[in-house]
Amino acid sequence: MRRAKVAAALALSAALALAGCSSGKPEIDLSQVAGSTGTPVPTETVTVTEIDTRTVTATTTVVTTATVVATPTVTVTALPRPSLTTSTVFNRPAALADYSNLVVDVRLLDRMSLSGNAAALQLDLMAQHLERLGANGPPPGLDAPSYYGRLASLGLFARAASDEATAGSPVAQSRYAVIRQETGILLSLVNGALATTFTLPTPAPRPTTTTP
Repeated sequence: MRRAKVAAALALSAALALAGCSSGKPEIDLSQVAGSTGTPVPTETVTVTEIDTRTVTATTTVVTTATVVATPTVTVTALPRPSLTTSTVFNRPAALADYSNLVVDVRLLDRMSLSGNAAALQLDLMAQHLERLGANGPPPGLDAPSYYGRLASLGLFARAASDEATAGSPVAQSRYAVIRQETGILLSLVNGALATTFTLPTPAPRPTTTTP
């Protein structure tokens, strides 16, 4: 009977050991069972330590806020250079007639007292001749803006001198001197372009006004 108990205890110990190995759990030593003599074995506390090693990989997501300043593309287009264009074709016969009229205007004005209605009318007529030349085309070979600018300036001076002569202002005389000089320059430019021979007369002695 006693032997049967010992055999049963040994069989239980072997079964528990086999179960511990096959289950993958930590092994528990239960070899201290009742001895063959039947002496009770003191109860002992068994501490089972299980070490679980895990590798933890930390993933950090960094969010960066970028401020993008959009710079517009500016295309700068230079303004075209202004140029004077004209569709008027140079009318040579009409222009030659008005150049001759300018020579006559100067000849008559040289002999006048630049004060009063007669001088005013002649200066106004000279302005009309200059205006007709401005409506005609430029002579071939001459710079159109320069040519038209010279005609316009002479026309303004002639009309201003006409008003001054009407008012009896002495300024009319000095203004006419400028008109005469610039008209001579204009005719010299025309002669170079058209192979003409327009010349102003030699200045005549200006009549003097005597006071009794």
